[in-house]
Amino acid sequence: MMAIPYSYIEAARVDGAGHLYIFGRIVLPMCTTGIAALSILIFIDNWNMVEQPLIFLNDANKQPLSVYLALISEGERGIAFAASALYMLPLILIALYAERYLVEGIQLSGIKG
Repeated sequence: MMAIPYSYIEAARVDGAGHLYIFGRIVLPMCTTGIAALSILIFIDNWNMVEQPLIFLNDANKQPLSVYLALISEGERGIAFAASALYMLPLILIALYAERYLVEGIQLSGIKG
């Protein structure tokens, strides 16, 4: 949000816009790619959690799929590969669907990779 030129906000204030209107109609639409990229990366981070559910969740029925992948891999390898492919499918679909938002959001953030 720091990269948004202040002249847009000043022009809206001259036109008589309030704080909520400026945020909802000017600032928020200019930040959609960054917000989308952030939400996708947070979802991927939460999807892949292993340590925190093991520590905080005592009930095995409440633990996420990432914890069960380690238990499945102890048995047959074929079942483990099939389970991991099904586990990755939502992440792959989200990444393919939102690739444009990820690329634009990361480019606007100034992170150099």
